[in-house]
Amino acid sequence: MNGRMSGFVAARTLDTYPRGAHRWRLLLLTVLASILGAYEFQLAPLLALLLPDIHMSTIAYGWFITFAVMISAISAFYGGPLADRYGRVLIIDLCLGAVTVLVFLNLFIYNIVSFVVIRTLMSVVGGLMAGAGAALIRDMSPRLSRALAFGLLTIGPVGANFLSNFIAGHTLPIFHTWQSQIWITGFLGIAMYLPILFGLKDLSPDLRLQIFRSEVAAMQAEGRAPAASELPSSTRDAFGRLLKHLEVWLLVIGVVANLTLYFTIQPFGPLMFTQAFHYTPAAAASMNAHFWLANLAALVVTGFISDRLQTRKPIAIFGGLLSCALLVWWIPTFGHALPRFTMAVVASTLGCFLAIGYVPWAAQFSETLEDVSPALQATGWAFFGMMARGWAAIAAPLTLYVAAHYGWATWIKVSLGGMVLYLIAMLLTRPHGAAQPAVARPSAKAAQA
Repeated sequence: MNGRMSGFVAARTLDTYPRGAHRWRLLLLTVLASILGAYEFQLAPLLALLLPDIHMSTIAYGWFITFAVMISAISAFYGGPLADRYGRVLIIDLCLGAVTVLVFLNLFIYNIVSFVVIRTLMSVVGGLMAGAGAALIRDMSPRLSRALAFGLLTIGPVGANFLSNFIAGHTLPIFHTWQSQIWITGFLGIAMYLPILFGLKDLSPDLRLQIFRSEVAAMQAEGRAPAASELPSSTRDAFGRLLKHLEVWLLVIGVVANLTLYFTIQPFGPLMFTQAFHYTPAAAASMNAHFWLANLAALVVTGFISDRLQTRKPIAIFGGLLSCALLVWWIPTFGHALPRFTMAVVASTLGCFLAIGYVPWAAQFSETLEDVSPALQATGWAFFGMMARGWAAIAAPLTLYVAAHYGWATWIKVSLGGMVLYLIAMLLTRPHGAAQPAVARPSAKAAQA
């Protein structure tokens, strides 16, 4: 069994750094894996049919989301170090395969218990691969193109939101059942999984531990470069080495606070537009679509600009300031009927501003992790995923409670506070970028020699 597993890993491992079209093909396959990983978890378009069928209330579903996200956060705690030690593609392939099987098991859901069991298993698997995709994006993107690569990666969850709603909108009028959407998700998942399974490659441990400035030049250390033997020996070792760095905490806590608005619009955007601005459900869905489409475009454009200028921190702060300014104008309009064109412009602009603030942060966080230790990429991204999931689990019921008792404008003020916290955290970090020489630190053994 171990021999077959070793052969599986060896067949998907590169001993030379990919360049040109080959590297971009691997990047796009990683993006496809991100889309698939998010798409197979989509339930929002099915809830109106699914929840009554299994006799589950909306409130009960909200609490299950909190439970499932917390389970996923705990799972991410273990998944990141596994991806650092055993490779990203192994974790991605196994987890995506398991999730695809679990999607088909959704067809056996007939009551609340079966729903909770199957969806909890999916949350466990989803958490395990939380850090692997971002770490693989880092592996395949030198610092000169890091921001654009992370902009493409972020298309995964955003694109999955759009894809699931688009497919459901065109097929539910034909098939009429939530089970039909599970079949579509499962077979489309297989079609997306096969090129990932046979085409996605990992870097060898030695290559993963190098910091590349471009496709043709590696940033060499003063002294000995890190070796594969320095991979984390355990989950405790990985997080112990990572979390002693204050900058990691600043970057993660800051961006998680900034994502409060994202965690609001993703599950509750149409509801907010309906309740706060009195749009019809169809018009509210349209406003949400404007937000996601603008966000998709801005992710790529911002990544390109950040790489072109070789600047991370100033652009991230600029995006945060733009978002704050827009919210300060927008909050007093809650409760009033804004024209649909005006709201479409606001939603699109907000989607752009959030992308401007996030993409350079992702590149800076990845480069910070490299400077801490190239051996801890997946652990760092798993830590971010764990913190983000933890806050999302708390925010989901809190959002509905605040909106019901104090109005949506009050919760958006909370989101504004999160953006201010993000700006403060970013100001306290040091800039990173490909233009700066990164120094790989000698190992502990070398330091003692």
